[in-house]
Amino acid sequence: MRISVWKTVLIACCVLAMAGLSQTKAGDLAQEEQISAAPPGPDGPPMMGKGRFEPTPEQVDHILAEIKEKNPQEANELTTLRAKDPNAFRMELRNHMREQFMSHMMGQMSEQGKPSENAQGKRQPPQGQMPMMQGPGAEFMRERIQERTDEFLKCLKENYPDEATKLEQIKKDNPDQFARAMMISGKKYGPICMAVKDDPNLAKVLKQQMELKDKRTELLKQIAAITDEKQKKALTTELEQIVGQQFDLIVKRKQMAYEDLTKKLADLQKEVNQRKADAEKWKSKDFKSQKVKERVTELLNEKEKFEWDN
Repeated sequence: MRISVWKTVLIACCVLAMAGLSQTKAGDLAQEEQISAAPPGPDGPPMMGKGRFEPTPEQVDHILAEIKEKNPQEANELTTLRAKDPNAFRMELRNHMREQFMSHMMGQMSEQGKPSENAQGKRQPPQGQMPMMQGPGAEFMRERIQERTDEFLKCLKENYPDEATKLEQIKKDNPDQFARAMMISGKKYGPICMAVKDDPNLAKVLKQQMELKDKRTELLKQIAAITDEKQKKALTTELEQIVGQQFDLIVKRKQMAYEDLTKKLADLQKEVNQRKADAEKWKSKDFKSQKVKERVTELLNEKEKFEWDN
């Protein structure tokens, strides 16, 4: 693949990765696009787009084999999910490939990935890595991504200090894993951080949803681990309460999205009414006659201008 194509893909991926943190309104979150990534091929990086990646069974086997080499537990979980729920498996596989690809992309812009200079003073990528973004806009992209990263880490320190501390420790002890850790953390906390700044009411709901999801996960682990039927029944009742609260929050999100859309519709209707009034005004023969006369007067009174600076 030519370097220019690498650059285009890299810039697009960075924009898509950060765009996921810019949807802060309840209505916008309801319309979030699913961006999928195919696994890297022999000639270049995954293809990015709005369409979904549907690998062949042979490709899936190959991907799972590669995952198993690095993370056997994750590979076993995916294999089990593949047999139990094919649709959920495909979604998790896409998420895994997207995280891996974006981690690689962001890693190219980390401190370790800064280009060096050759004997002629020209910038070149580190040995063994794909070409860095160069040319117009490249520096802006790097600065923009760094700005978003700093904003995100600041939000974590203020709202989830434990997560911020964990990321800082990863960056210090294992820099190669920092980009991936940031992607995973951004997927979980990113929408909340953007809502904290732009829509506090939505942020409150998102925080509650995440807390309930964590409680639900913990309860499911406890239920799966115990054998006492009485305790299991009590935990199941608690689980039903948690799920009921989750349902209430879903309804609340939908109501917020409806109210947000209603406001946008009202604003749009005002603009439509104004445009309609303008159109009717311009249709008037008297208005046309007035404007035509004014324009003719302007044209007749125009004088040749002397170009002093020429």
